[in-house]
Amino acid sequence: MPETVPAGQPHSRGCAAVGVILAAVLLLGAAGGAAWYVLTREDPETGAYDAAPGCEVGETGALDARVPDHEPTLEEPLGTAVDVFGQGWQCRWATPGGDGDSVPATATLVLVAAPNPGGVPTARDNFDSTTSRHATTPVEDLGEESVAWIAEDVYTTACVATRVSNLYVETCHSTAAGYDAREPADEERVIAGAEEIARATVAALPDEVVGEGD
Repeated sequence: MPETVPAGQPHSRGCAAVGVILAAVLLLGAAGGAAWYVLTREDPETGAYDAAPGCEVGETGALDARVPDHEPTLEEPLGTAVDVFGQGWQCRWATPGGDGDSVPATATLVLVAAPNPGGVPTARDNFDSTTSRHATTPVEDLGEESVAWIAEDVYTTACVATRVSNLYVETCHSTAAGYDAREPADEERVIAGAEEIARATVAALPDEVVGEGD
């Protein structure tokens, strides 16, 4: 699968919001195989999501707090019906350009539902293939498995990846240290923001998404 589109580079307060690298989501791998032999929704290896929720699930109080005055800058489908890893959405929010009153910040969200029946093994492989490319640390009490990492670019970006049933959820966050956006905030602040956004997003997920005709 091609990598997701990165955001622009950091700019001053008078331009677009802080840049953030949207982490690559998934590798194609050989995940699909045995998963497709699961025959019923009741099988524990078949997940709760026939489709990924839309970007609106990320519109939480945590997003309001960590990316104040945010505006959506990306809402695009991810994957196709023939991709074995599944389909979903990639989303981005940023503080607006111009002479705003908020310190520039961004947040990104990736949601990918592995195809049913048998989506759970595929989602596990999606999670493993994505997170294995980073130096991760566990995140406790979030989804069925969850890790965090720091991506160092021009700006420090923190990401949290979580699996909920057959749904892969990835949130990333970056913020500036001040209004002029010349320096990134410290790692502790960025990590805390990414985890706060991740927890709020997972809490906002519906219990299931059932496809038409099910």
